[in-house]
Amino acid sequence: RDVVLRHARETHNSPGPSHSPGTMALAVKTAVRVNQMILMLFSVGFNFFPSAMMDGYKVLKFSGESETMMLFAMGLAGVQTMQWMCVCAAMRTPDASEAAAAACVLANALYYLLIAVADGARVIFDTLPPNLPKETISLNCFVFLLLASMNVNAWIAAGMPKPTSVKSLVPKGPLATPMRVMMVNLAGFGIGCFFFTEPFVEQFVPGLLGKFAAGPKAAILMIISNAGLMMLMNIVSTCLVSAAEPGSADTNYRLLRAWVYGMFFYMGKFADEAVTASCTGWPAPARLPSFVTCFASLFFAATSLGSYPITVAKKPKTA
Repeated sequence: RDVVLRHARETHNSPGPSHSPGTMALAVKTAVRVNQMILMLFSVGFNFFPSAMMDGYKVLKFSGESETMMLFAMGLAGVQTMQWMCVCAAMRTPDASEAAAAACVLANALYYLLIAVADGARVIFDTLPPNLPKETISLNCFVFLLLASMNVNAWIAAGMPKPTSVKSLVPKGPLATPMRVMMVNLAGFGIGCFFFTEPFVEQFVPGLLGKFAAGPKAAILMIISNAGLMMLMNIVSTCLVSAAEPGSADTNYRLLRAWVYGMFFYMGKFADEAVTASCTGWPAPARLPSFVTCFASLFFAATSLGSYPITVAKKPKTA
């Protein structure tokens, strides 16, 4: 069965609820676009200008191997931000399902809220690493709470669509299998980074964290923990969006394409890590099994996406 990628609002979109003139909520597609732009900025900072980003946050300077490891940790967070952005980009277009876009802003609200709560708790209970200033992290939490509020308002204005059951959260229908494979692969890394941060890092670079002072070490672990939270939330977000229209070939195609884009970017970072390991001499015993699972899941997903029968609509000829 073909997925026809064309202007077909009558099959994928339903008209949104009417709004009163005084409403402050953004239209759901506008909210998704705002998220895409903000996440793109964060992703560019994390991935391409991490030192400048740390300067902007007034992070205390790292040095030597701790600085290299901090940049590595920021890269992990940057890849997940990139994937998050790709999902928003897939749901912002006029042809994307309105229900799926509404589920996307709900997922965005949860995403921002959880990060704000995680970092805010560190500020409140004075467990924030000394290398990270409270003022900028507090401001960051405030901005994330504002973004969560924007997304909640957009979701409410869109009619508050939500999954019908827990079972409905499991992607189904065309292209669901490669999507589930990629989510299972990412879940292993997300659970390790978020729930077992230090021992998980030790599996990848044994003995390295022990070289660092308490402050830099805590900051590095915090960034990796947040990256793990992003990994898990990328899975939850995908499940929420897919559940908006269970079995929709169009929505599943958009989601899988976003995941493939994100994983291709990660594989580039993975190659970059080989250069880091070569220059630093860090041991990397888990590198090979990580490559095998990531490459295999990406190969399966990209092959499934590329071989899926689609028809691209042609614009009518004009006189």
